Amino acid sequence: MKSLNLSSYNLYIEKVLDEIECNLDHNLSIEKLASLAGYSPFHFQRLFKDYVGESVHQYIKRLRVEKTALMLKYQYNNITDSAIRTGFNNNISLTRAFKSIYNCSPKEYKDQFRLNKKFDTPSFEVVNIDDLKVFFVRVCGDYNYSEKASWMEVENKFEQLSQNNLQYISICYNEPSITLDKTNLRYEACILYEKNKHSHISDLPVKIIRGGKYAKFSFSGTLDEFDNFFNIVFDTFYHDKNYQISLKPSFQFHHNSYKDLLFGTTTTDLFIPID
Repeated sequence: MKSLNLSSYNLYIEKVLDEIECNLDHNLSIEKLASLAGYSPFHFQRLFKDYVGESVHQYIKRLRVEKTALMLKYQYNNITDSAIRTGFNNNISLTRAFKSIYNCSPKEYKDQFRLNKKFDTPSFEVVNIDDLKVFFVRVCGDYNYSEKASWMEVENKFEQLSQNNLQYISICYNEPSITLDKTNLRYEACILYEKNKHSHISDLPVKIIRGGKYAKFSFSGTLDEFDNFFNIVFDTFYHDKNYQISLKPSFQFHHNSYKDLLFGTTTTDLFIPID
């Protein structure tokens, strides 16, 4: 996966990336995705590979396998149910794709993880949120690098934004133990679009964080402590509650500066999508 190059930002390919991310259980044909982007199938495939670094087929296959692995690790789903929810027609096609990445079958992978509950699920509330329009920067690579690099990119490239009372949001798309190639780890640093402040800005990358039902967890502490909190939430939430892992990514809403997030103490709400 390639980091976002601001000079080559393509709104239409970004729309396709969002469509793929949230609809892995649907038929994601080249023709359908090309039509969404407004390109011919041939031109779309060439643009996509140049923009993302993987072919459309490779990208969809990898995301489907990784999402299946996430379900098997954190929810111990029935393998057939997981296959259906991530767009595989049957267990045979899932197993073939799964082995090509993890060198084991879905069952062998699932059997590595047994519930060993050391913590209770942190308190949360279920909320419904509207779609959120954001400016964003995406940096790919090890999160120890990409998290800081993303916010430094925001600081350097988004100077035209008002610096007063900005709302900071971040999205970590991948679980590092599941996405084995660290160059495919995606981190997005975002600033909430506010019409009264930003309606005059039209040349920065924008995207929509999809609304819907989320479990909202509140946290205060350092970045290292937040990483531990995040792990506890995923290790416990889906076992305790009758929710399914969603295809949508989780996101974090930071109530203070990104500098506090990186170098001090942050107050952050973690939003986990629920189905």
